[in-house]
Amino acid sequence: MDLTPEFCVAARELNAATGLADRVTILHASALALPMPEDSFDHAYSQGALMNIADKRTVFGEAYRVLRSGGLLALSMAGAGPAGEPRYPLPWATTPDISFLVTPDEIQADLLAAGFEIEFVLDTAAAVAEARAPVLKRLQIEGLPPLGEHVVTGENAREWRINYMRSAAEGRLSHIEALARKPQPL
Repeated sequence: MDLTPEFCVAARELNAATGLADRVTILHASALALPMPEDSFDHAYSQGALMNIADKRTVFGEAYRVLRSGGLLALSMAGAGPAGEPRYPLPWATTPDISFLVTPDEIQADLLAAGFEIEFVLDTAAAVAEARAPVLKRLQIEGLPPLGEHVVTGENAREWRINYMRSAAEGRLSHIEALARKPQPL
């Protein structure tokens, strides 16, 4: 599901190209008002999308509504780091006015407010910092490889990736991984 019609078209084309069109349904919709009935899914996830949504509590409320009892919500997203604003532009936002970063504690509070039980909320930025260092150096010296997301997103991808990795290394970004469960009725 995506709010951007062009991304939905691209996703459908990629699913067709990979032979998955009959297994994956792409919806043009808002995460703030999911077009599905209650108790529709066993699992839901969001990867790299919540940074552009200010009202995360409503998103989590909608996820709670459409999940069945015992259902899991998995999240992976960039978050606010303790060292201040990240360097822009970033992959999801060219300026701070469309970037809504929150801390792991804020994600946990919003999930709890929606009714979820927390399995875990982690900041994995430090765990991958060492692995990112050579990638950042290679990007700064050699630029982008011949193939990658920049084929679709354009040459600005180099600056976005460098800013993302530098901001994370400087503590300006966290990387939030979370798993929450809709409680089973007693």
